[in-house]
Amino acid sequence: MPSSDSWVPGVLALFGAGAFTGVTVAGHVGDRRPGPVLAGGGLALGAGWCALALGAGHPVLTLALVFAQGALSFGVGSTLIARALYAAQDAPTLAGGFATAAFNVGAAVGPWAGGAVIGAGFGYRAPVWVSAGLVALAFAVAGLAARLGQRAVGRETPRA
Repeated sequence: MPSSDSWVPGVLALFGAGAFTGVTVAGHVGDRRPGPVLAGGGLALGAGWCALALGAGHPVLTLALVFAQGALSFGVGSTLIARALYAAQDAPTLAGGFATAAFNVGAAVGPWAGGAVIGAGFGYRAPVWVSAGLVALAFAVAGLAARLGQRAVGRETPRA
């Protein structure tokens, strides 16, 4: 039986295969139906992180969830970037820059927070709970942004 460390490259490759699948599928579906991809995919992503945290002791389940989380993460992420570009048609370069910066912030904050909970003694499943929490936070921010956007639209003055 191989050591647990020897599985790491294969598991990372499995996540990468999921990411490729997610971007490919979301690229086809996300343009036509971005709402279901973002809402359904985002909810499934959060649920998947919870399932991974709870089921990490079961290798087959873990491997299936690693692939699924790769697909969901990159499928939802690529759809978000596309929506940002569509929403800012007058400034696509600026929108692309902000979208890329936001994902890079996430790429830095996620591992930092995951390392912090491991360092605090919460165990090796704790970073997965951090991921679930970050998905919940993203939904909260999206809800707040939608509310603020509705208020701003209601205050606009008609053009003459």
